[in-house]
Amino acid sequence: MKSMFTTRELPDVDRFSVFRDTIKDRFLSSYECNEVELPPHSRFYANIVEQKVTNIRFIQLESNGHWASSRPLTHKLSLEEHFQIEIQRSGTSHLTQDGRTAFLRQGDFCIFDMARPVSWSFDNDYSLFKILIPREKLASRLGNTQNLTARAIRGNSVTGSLVYSFVMRYIPFLDSMPPQHAQQLADILLNLITSAFSEYSIATPPQSLGRSTLFYFAQHYLEQHLSDPDLSVNECANACGISVRYLQMLFKEQNTSVLRWIYQKRLENYKTALVNPLLAEKNITQLAYECGFSDISNLSRKFKSEFFMTPSEYRKIHSLR
Repeated sequence: MKSMFTTRELPDVDRFSVFRDTIKDRFLSSYECNEVELPPHSRFYANIVEQKVTNIRFIQLESNGHWASSRPLTHKLSLEEHFQIEIQRSGTSHLTQDGRTAFLRQGDFCIFDMARPVSWSFDNDYSLFKILIPREKLASRLGNTQNLTARAIRGNSVTGSLVYSFVMRYIPFLDSMPPQHAQQLADILLNLITSAFSEYSIATPPQSLGRSTLFYFAQHYLEQHLSDPDLSVNECANACGISVRYLQMLFKEQNTSVLRWIYQKRLENYKTALVNPLLAEKNITQLAYECGFSDISNLSRKFKSEFFMTPSEYRKIHSLR
């Protein structure tokens, strides 16, 4: 992501006002904010980086605490013709719109309409991602969005954790990707966000989300449950709201199978655990069980076949480095 604004080189007396004016110029013309009282010897700071993929803008913002509000004028709508997703990276915040207040902690996110009054409260230092999405792009998927504003999607929910992990993994690197790849990832994220807000009325994501989104959803579910030796194809398909046959087709399109993917991921985790100094006190059998393997002798044979040494030999060699 490209740096758009920082207070680093600004005089202390100008930092907050320049930050406020930057937000007004770039994002919300009706934006107003007030600085909270800072601890002794503290300085106001703010950093903003941005990346744009077609007509979707991704912004990362970090700053001290402050209060802010926006009361758009209908005859001055421009960027206000967007919805904004706020994803909390650190700190906490309160966002109020349409008579509701969302309290956000790390991993949580919510949506608000930039064309209607909204207020924020950041009591302490914070960092968040903002995603600006054109009104028609989101409204066509979610319908009546006024019922969804200022409703927190928790980072520990299924789709909430999907969105947060996707954002942290891919969004900071969109500008280094080929445009077509970046657009595909942006579409997947939009589908995941749609699915998260659909949970108010739909328990599981529909197949209409698209194959690439469902494949990512399935991968994420499997990664979260790799340590469970009873993890099954049926269980994953049920969690994704699709049939076993459809799930198997998604993985076949990626030149693998569900069970092969699970095995490879468990094996990668096992290799990493074997050489992790923090796990040195655990024996190789304990580590195998914790990675989701149940047949230890079969694991040892396959490990030796693939890496030309046993797990204990692999661990010993790497401990000498």
